[in-house]
Amino acid sequence: MTPLTWTILAMAGVTYGVRLWGLLLPGTRLGGYGRRFLDLVPVAVFAALVAGGLPGTGAVDGAWRIAAATVTVTVVARTRGLAPGLLAGLAFYLAVRALGWA
Repeated sequence: MTPLTWTILAMAGVTYGVRLWGLLLPGTRLGGYGRRFLDLVPVAVFAALVAGGLPGTGAVDGAWRIAAATVTVTVVARTRGLAPGLLAGLAFYLAVRALGWA
């Protein structure tokens, strides 16, 4: 198998291993917060992969990535929706790149 295949399998194992571990503990009841937390694990893994794969390096680009993350967090907090936040942050970063600022 290729390194990419191993990476994907490892990420899947971590993602679903954490979810199963929390659900399979004997006598454990998962409240609303715990359930929401575990539901966001796959999205967090995906976001980490996307952010790491975006082109660019250096301090200037890093600052724009932090700005895009701030846009993402702000939109998620205001809309209570993860998808609009991810789209807004990605759109912000791509616009900065298209304008040649990063």
